[in-house]
Amino acid sequence: MIMNRVFFLILLIAFLVVPLSINNVNDDGVTYFNLLVEISENLFEDTDAEEKDKITLSEDQKQSISSKLNALTNSNNSFFNNFEEVQNKNLKDINKYIAVNRWQEFSFTNGGIKGIYLSGYHFLREEKINPIKDILSNTVVNTIVLDVKSDNGHLLYDSEIKEVEKLKNERIKYDTQALKSFKEEFDIYLIGRVVAFQDPIFSRNYPESAIKDILTNKPYTQNGQYFLDPSDVMSREYVLNVALEACSLGFDEIQFDYIRYPDTNYQGLVYDEESNFKNRTKNINSFLQNATELLHDNGCLASADIFGYVLNSKNDNGIGQYLETIINTVDFISPMVYPSHYSKGSFGYGYPNNFPYEVVTAALSDGLVRGVKEKSLRPFLQGFWHSSEDVRLNIKAAEDKGLDWIIWNNSSVYQKDFFSKINS
Repeated sequence: MIMNRVFFLILLIAFLVVPLSINNVNDDGVTYFNLLVEISENLFEDTDAEEKDKITLSEDQKQSISSKLNALTNSNNSFFNNFEEVQNKNLKDINKYIAVNRWQEFSFTNGGIKGIYLSGYHFLREEKINPIKDILSNTVVNTIVLDVKSDNGHLLYDSEIKEVEKLKNERIKYDTQALKSFKEEFDIYLIGRVVAFQDPIFSRNYPESAIKDILTNKPYTQNGQYFLDPSDVMSREYVLNVALEACSLGFDEIQFDYIRYPDTNYQGLVYDEESNFKNRTKNINSFLQNATELLHDNGCLASADIFGYVLNSKNDNGIGQYLETIINTVDFISPMVYPSHYSKGSFGYGYPNNFPYEVVTAALSDGLVRGVKEKSLRPFLQGFWHSSEDVRLNIKAAEDKGLDWIIWNNSSVYQKDFFSKINS
């Protein structure tokens, strides 16, 4: 009887540390059941039959039991660690699936993404937001691009990022509930715009992270713009943390703007790494790749704004944006194919701004010819300096190519007659 009680006790201890199945295998390929059998055999193999009712354990036997139980415990711990890793990966995969499915379903139901940009500063201003609401209610527009981190370096929500206290850069305009209510009221797809490597506040507070001017040894400035060094770890982490926070607020997608080096021919710029094609494209693409993976893990898609000329340029033009590589890092690219921004003679037109349909068509054709998939090409179109007819021609050019689109106007001012009406 004593023997039975002892054996039962050993089994009980073993089963307490064994995970869900007795057939689970430890790191050495031994099942837990085999370990239990081995423990019991080692314990009783030299025991005299007449003495089995008054068993005493030798030191060797105690050590054997201890060793085997430790093996079980270690195997158990390994199992649960692996289980946690698998569960985390599964959760990330599910989040990505939900994000992709949400976009696909929305796009299918609404005939694609048809968006306009809304300055985050205007979100609470009735004179700005009311016309936007009217457009959402009475036209085909179904998507809003809203500032998260602005050109001025402001964060337009309540942030918990550690640098914010020093930067004092919060200008709170909305929170999770406000975004949720806005989305639900108008059934929209919501994109959060994050200005990445152009940030005057961060550059001045952390000059070691900024691109410097060799003449002043201070952060380089270009028409009031200050650029962070895309290779700088602190800069990258800060921008990435902003994007992840924005994702948690309820945005469907995070869009990176100013995801580039400064566009200048000035030779007096100082970088952490030599400025050449390899380093520039590496730094831009690696950041976007990392950001996209993390955003997918957290349930958001990712996109990047690029200059329009990237679609037909065979190099990175000194800014790190090269079409064949950048398109592989994000879900969507949004080239800014504004007719007014093309130089005289572009696409064979003396004044490209006077030929919106033709210029936008030619620019987008270049991107498609170079292998960009239709679903991934979502251009920013010109909603400024153009008549209503010109804006409609911008839109027609994109739609004739089977593409989604977003209209840009920095002042968030749009006319309803830019857009067709929602079919009743």
